[in-house]
Formats: sequence, C-alpha cells, structure tokens
Amino acid sequence: MTLAGAMLVAGRLSSRFSFMSVSSDPNYADPPVRKYNQRMARRVAKRAQVNEQGVAVCFAYNNLLTSLLIGVVEDVVQFVPSVGSVIGLAISLLTFYFHRIVLVTDQNVYVYRDWPFHIPGKQLAAYPRHAGLVKLGSPNPGGFSRFIRRGQLNFEDGHVVFHSFLWIRRAKYIAQTGNSPVGR
Repeated sequence: MTLAGAMLVAGRLSSRFSFMSVSSDPNYADPPVRKYNQRMARRVAKRAQVNEQGVAVCFAYNNLLTSLLIGVVEDVVQFVPSVGSVIGLAISLLTFYFHRIVLVTDQNVYVYRDWPFHIPGKQLAAYPRHAGLVKLGSPNPGGFSRFIRRGQLNFEDGHVVFHSFLWIRRAKYIAQTGNSPVGR
C-alpha cells in the first residue's frame, strides 16, 4: 500500500471513530430526513410563526440529568400496553418546562422552549445554517460519557441541548441539516 493510500484509509477510519460527528466531512453520510420528520418540522415552523420552510425537528431536554431521567421513562412507557400512551402524556405535561425544540428551517436553526403538545415557546437561540454549527455527541473521550451523551447537540456558541440517548435519529437530522449550507 502506498503512503497516500494509507493516509486515505487512516483519514476514513479517524472520521468514523471520532468522538463527535463532523457533518462537513465528505465521508460522513447519513440517510435523508424522513418525510414524517419533515412534515412535523413544517408544522412546528408554522406554530413558531417563522416565515421559513421547516426541514427537520428534534425534541430534546435542557440538561443531561433531565434527559437521563425523564427521557428514558418517556421512551420506555410507550411500550406499556393500553396505558403507556396516557402515562407518557401525563409525564410530558408535568415536565414540559424541561423540554426544548430544535428546529432546522431552510435558512436557520432555532432552539425554543417547549410548551405542551410541542408548541414552541420562547426562542432561546437562532443560528444561520453553515458547516460546523452543531456537533452531535460528547466532547469527553470516555466511552461511558460518549454513550450517555450521544444525543447531545453542541452549538458553536456553547449552547447545549440533550436528546434522549436511546433513539437519536432526530438529533442526527439536526446535525446533518444544520451543518449543511442554506438551500441543501
């Protein structure tokens, strides 16, 4: 193997095993945002009264402890037969203060405080879409920290929101679309 070939392989491996996602990396490819998430993003953009087209949306939490406690319970109770959805609704209504909405539109990325039934409240942050805006994952090198914080969205100005660590597809959509240039 030539030196150039070895460097290319090492570059691909380092990008796959990095501690945080790098959506601007040409080897970093995620599936496109699902139609359901796009439809929900358009709905949330309309509720937020932004005159932009919603591209992706993620429902997250304001801190790690809340994400671990409430997020896991909300994710697990959906599997309880017959009363799981009622329990999930009750938990959601009682803990809405800790919820955050991250909305990616065709031009910007917004972070909102969440009201019940996913109605955007106070706008906490707004960013223009560009490469390097948001990183997915933990900046800490430890394996346990990386697993627990794999749904963590770190914005370039230091703002952090935490998605539940069990199913992080929506958080991946935010990193993928938030880091892409406007119009893509």
